[in-house]
Amino acid sequence: MKPVPKIFSEGDPGDAGIWRASSGERRGDIVANFRMDPGWFCHHPCGSGMGAGTARSSTLAASAICAVAIACSLVHFLAPVQVSIIRDWLTAALMLVPYWQTGQFFMGPNEKIQTALVAFDRKWLPGIAAASGTPHTRIGLAMEIAYLFCYPLVPLGLAVLYVAGLRKYTNVFWFVVLVSTYICYAITPFVPALPPRSIAGEQIASPAPNVGRVFNRWILRHGSIHAISFPSAHVASALATALVLLWFVPLAGLVFLFVAVCIAVAAVVGRYHYALDVLLGALTALVVFLASYIYLKGIGMAI
Repeated sequence: MKPVPKIFSEGDPGDAGIWRASSGERRGDIVANFRMDPGWFCHHPCGSGMGAGTARSSTLAASAICAVAIACSLVHFLAPVQVSIIRDWLTAALMLVPYWQTGQFFMGPNEKIQTALVAFDRKWLPGIAAASGTPHTRIGLAMEIAYLFCYPLVPLGLAVLYVAGLRKYTNVFWFVVLVSTYICYAITPFVPALPPRSIAGEQIASPAPNVGRVFNRWILRHGSIHAISFPSAHVASALATALVLLWFVPLAGLVFLFVAVCIAVAAVVGRYHYALDVLLGALTALVVFLASYIYLKGIGMAI
């Protein structure tokens, strides 16, 4: 059997070392404690094998829950339309909570799965697979900036609906975006693997990273689960946003579609995702959108 590529962390512990923080605790002990007390799994730093990463994710999740509690309390003081507006925008923050909770199940990479993902990239994208990330060039910087847009693209899409006077379709928007994204989250625990940027083997370590990569790595270090989402939730949510806007606001949808494609390309070139999980993320969004479109058209929904 071909040995699994070694861990590579681009100069910092990052994803490669965090999951090993509690390697001294046996998995059987973790399962036993979880069955006795499910709450243990959420707050115990060994529960996900991520140590400090889990603590950060738990803090972020707790902050989101507090935001929900505050929003619920405001219902008694605000008009219904104001409450619905808060609901529209609060969803953008809450969609990250399942992502962080998915990370609780990451016990380390499955070597067989991870090797298969690496092999797919090496077969179809040998040049990209041989690198550890974007080069220190203008093109590399452009790729990093493109990937950075995966974070604000969904709320920006919601803002477009508001500006276009189509707020009544926010339910459709969130249905397509959330279902696409949550399907990715649901599958992720069954495909445990580190991001390709954290895999060495034949990879060539890039020289000094560009400023865009430094910033993206900082965000991932403090807010990610230090494992891939499979399929790629970033690609799924970005493309789902673009497809909904193509339906309701075609011109804006074309712009968002271009950005979504750039995000997908940057995810692979920057080694944030494997090519296969990017392709499946795009396919997930496309299937969910088409199913929603066919259903809503079938019941006579008009724009």
